[in-house]
This record gives sequence, structure tokens and C-alpha cells, in this order.
Amino acid sequence: MRIRTVAFPLLLTLSLLGANAESDSPEAPAPPEGMAYVPPGPFIMGSNVGDADEGPQHTATTKPFFIDTYEVSNAEYEEFDPDYSFKEGYENHAAKVTWEQASAFAKHVGKRLPTEEEWEKAARGTDGRVFPWGNSFDNSFISWDESYPRAASIAKPTSPYGCFDMAGGAWEWTSSWYTPYPGNEVPCEAYGEKYRVMRGGASFNDKAMMRTTHRYYLPPNTTGGYYTGFRCVKDVE
Repeated sequence: MRIRTVAFPLLLTLSLLGANAESDSPEAPAPPEGMAYVPPGPFIMGSNVGDADEGPQHTATTKPFFIDTYEVSNAEYEEFDPDYSFKEGYENHAAKVTWEQASAFAKHVGKRLPTEEEWEKAARGTDGRVFPWGNSFDNSFISWDESYPRAASIAKPTSPYGCFDMAGGAWEWTSSWYTPYPGNEVPCEAYGEKYRVMRGGASFNDKAMMRTTHRYYLPPNTTGGYYTGFRCVKDVE
């Protein structure tokens, strides 16, 4: 792990910029059922304190988009793929699938997987928070193993835009390849168009892996034995 100094001026600047940009934006469009609206504009992405692939902290920008409030459930995925099987009574748990399966589902329902930028903005907002709910970790905010259904943590926290389970529960696939951020010169043989990025940290992981900036990766054709789920996004027309 490479420890760096947090860039507080960027945190402050982007927090204010993001707040102003959103407050001055037109009235938010009504999201489709089961989705939340994330407005356009800049946000703080990455971290200067954490694993080498999280840096450097930088400004990223997204277009407006809608994102699923919950991860796709077993029951929802089974409607798409009748051959998909899961444990009895786990209809409301996050579906455990490969990237290829997740991408196919998203396309089938007229959506897509989020980019890393979209996922991170939906999870942390514009104030550079460490976790979806803020900067302090709390065990009651986490679904700790695969026996938990969606949004089953004690505190039931949401991200700034109202999304559940963006930390803990299941890892969540993004559409992005695992590549370095601009300006990152730390070598890593895993970089390239070989692995897809996952975010959010699975239930059994250490709390450091549940930070909004933590990145992990797997080949697109396997779960690697991990609890890998997903949520979809949809462009704002």
C-alpha cells in the first residue's frame, strides 16, 4: 500500500463546485421506477491515501444518468435467464453472476453497466467522502455475508443519491477495464484490457475494501468464487 498525503484543497474545491453545479442545474428529471438520478458535473475521484491504483486523486466528470437503487436480485435475473439457479428463499438477494452475464442482462432490459466514474460518483457524491454514507465506518451499515438480502443492514444507509448497498454485500461490476488513472505511473502487470473493474467490496472483505475509491478486478467470464453482483445505469435522454 502506498500512503500519500490527502489533497484537501481539491476536496474543498470540488465539494463547493459540485454543490453549486447541482443547485444551479435544471429540475431533475423523474427517474424510471427503481432508479435514482445522478446529475451531471464534476466530482472527486480516486484517493491519495490507499492502494496505488486509486491515485492520483483527480477531478472526473459525468453526464447525467440514472442508476438502479438496488443491485439486481436473484429473482430479477432469473426472469432474464430461466436456467439461472439460486438458493431457495434468496429471491431478494443480489444475483451472483459474471461480468458477461451482468452485461447481457443490462442490455436485455435496455440499460448498461456503469463506468467506474459513474459508479464512484453515485457512491460518494461530490464531497469526496470515504464511504457512501460519510467518512466514518460503522458495522451496522454493512450487510456482512451472503445471507443478507438487499438493504438488510441495521442502519440501512444510502449513498448521496439514494442507492443502497454500495459498500459491503456483493462486489459490483462496472463496464470499465482495469487501467491506471491519468498520471498514475506505478506499474501493474494486471493493467490493460484483460480484467473488468468491480467496486464496493464484498461482505467478507475488510472495511478498507468498502471505501468508495477501492478498486478490484476479475476476468469477465468468472466470479472467481467471489460474491459478484451488479446494478445497471441508463442514459438520460
